[in-house]
Amino acid sequence: MPAHHHPARKKFTRFASKQPFRFGLPNVSAELTQASDNSPSYLTRTTSLLRQQVLANAPSVKIISDTVHPDVLARDGWAHTDFDRKRVLFLIPDDAIGDCVGMALFLRAFAVKYPRAKIAVLNSGSASDIFATLSDVTVFQLFISAKRLKTFDYLIDFSEMEGWKDIATMPVNPEEALCEAFDISPIPLASKRSPKLAPGARIGILPMASSPLRTLPPALVREIAEFLAKAGFDITLILNAYQGVMKKYKDTIGPFDQPNIRIVDGFKTIGNLVSFISEQNYVVLADSGPAHITKLFQTPGIGIYSSASPTVLQGRHQNLLPWQSTYKGDFCEAPCGLAKLRATASGTIGCMGSLGLPMSELINLPANSDKALAEQLVTESPVPCVAALVEHKDRFFTFLRKDLELQT
Repeated sequence: MPAHHHPARKKFTRFASKQPFRFGLPNVSAELTQASDNSPSYLTRTTSLLRQQVLANAPSVKIISDTVHPDVLARDGWAHTDFDRKRVLFLIPDDAIGDCVGMALFLRAFAVKYPRAKIAVLNSGSASDIFATLSDVTVFQLFISAKRLKTFDYLIDFSEMEGWKDIATMPVNPEEALCEAFDISPIPLASKRSPKLAPGARIGILPMASSPLRTLPPALVREIAEFLAKAGFDITLILNAYQGVMKKYKDTIGPFDQPNIRIVDGFKTIGNLVSFISEQNYVVLADSGPAHITKLFQTPGIGIYSSASPTVLQGRHQNLLPWQSTYKGDFCEAPCGLAKLRATASGTIGCMGSLGLPMSELINLPANSDKALAEQLVTESPVPCVAALVEHKDRFFTFLRKDLELQT
């Protein structure tokens, strides 16, 4: 029985160009830059940066349509199709690091089941370097030509996975969900976690997340860095220069005297971040994209969780030991499940604990970002489940010491 196809959920833009062109995102490795190939037309996701920022203003470009829905293999056919020796193009619905790590782990499993399939991904955007860690996977970070599109036997739209639209309030595990949808076993994981480190071992601390609900308190970050440096390890504190709160956050942590602590303001590309994590012997990090990247290499360490639970986020991966905030208050308790700040009907931004309001009054996602508020939330820790990490730090350091088998 032939597999059923239907139009992709996401809209794509078909465009043509009179002039040759090259394009790549500034935070993606240069070797993943794409070039035109004299094709009569090209396809990009309508919400991609290429469509929204470049094509709209490029004089040599003609937008043919903004409502293209390419035919994709229906969701109910994923588990029943033999992809042996087939060319398969996966449409990536977003470039959130955690989602894309899960998709990349699934693609590893797909390649094990179908070693003779040719695999490619389209519209991986700023997460393209994550897919570039896979051998023999072609990465189209921003567009594909009509010529290349014709060479694929199957297109598969990952946005057909139920639940991803709710990720702001309910985390999902893409690796697990996709393996189940395709009836494929996940790749086996390293059998043993071995965090005992030699003096001078490399430890990365990555405390910043995209939300103040998940960014670690500066006072705790400082103490962790000093504690590990004193224990004789080589410490690198990685911040995120792309986040507007970074400078204030860095100033609040303050400078260090120890020669074996260095601070890096951030990496130019996600590829640099991926390489850094692959080189670390151990990590201590917030609930963030880098925590997911550790799954690619099974880097051991501790993941520190506040508003979200590690159970879904870490899934079957045991390389990070979870440390969960134990805050309980009148309006919420950790983990509440929120990944991002919320807003009241009048536009006040925060969470249940920071505003002293029940969830029923925090009905919207914020319409605008508020840099001053974000700075205040990450440097003064008015998010109670985050502040509780400092209040209970003695228990945390006992936990860290035990994991690294350090003497008290």
